[in-house]
Amino acid sequence: MSVLSDTPSLKERQRQERERLILSAASDLLAERGYHDMSLEDIAARVGIAKGTIYLHFASKDDLVVALLKQGFNYYLQALDDALASAATPREKLQAVIELFTSSMSHQGYQTFLPMMQNPAILSRMAELRAEMRQKWDAPRRRLAAVIDEGKAAGDFDPTLPTSMIASLLISLGNPHSRHQLEDENGFTSDQIAAHLSRFFFKGIAAERGERPTSDAS
Repeated sequence: MSVLSDTPSLKERQRQERERLILSAASDLLAERGYHDMSLEDIAARVGIAKGTIYLHFASKDDLVVALLKQGFNYYLQALDDALASAATPREKLQAVIELFTSSMSHQGYQTFLPMMQNPAILSRMAELRAEMRQKWDAPRRRLAAVIDEGKAAGDFDPTLPTSMIASLLISLGNPHSRHQLEDENGFTSDQIAAHLSRFFFKGIAAERGERPTSDAS
């Protein structure tokens, strides 16, 4: 296939740019007004298009919000993949993952979407996407397991702990309910939460002195 045939047409590039602007405006308005007070008319006015044009991209406001959630999820997975693929030590990679968990949950966009996850309509739509999102998690999970195994082989992590358990515990640090409890009850900042979680997590999986790495069934 030629390079030219792989290049989007001008019309398609314009469509993609318009969709990007719609999503960007929706994200800003959600942060400013919330889900219930944001309308498609508001979004159209912010972009400078007719309301009907939005329907060329999204069938409803719920569809638009779900598209934003999927976009955020994909950005998050890319950031996670970048952290795990970096030229750093296994410990530094896992440290970056912990910082990603805590920093992403303090982001304005995350705080805006969290209340919407209690919306029955949005929850129903997200349930439909669960299989797709689970599939997208597979590659980062495998890479995370590989980093943990690399750390075990280097003598940095406890070789007697199952890799799958370490990975699951690490991912659970991103639980939003736990984070909000830490913030609300203790007043911790994102940096403090990341520092305390890192100290607890790494102290818990640190290898004992003189312990030799062994093979582990994940």
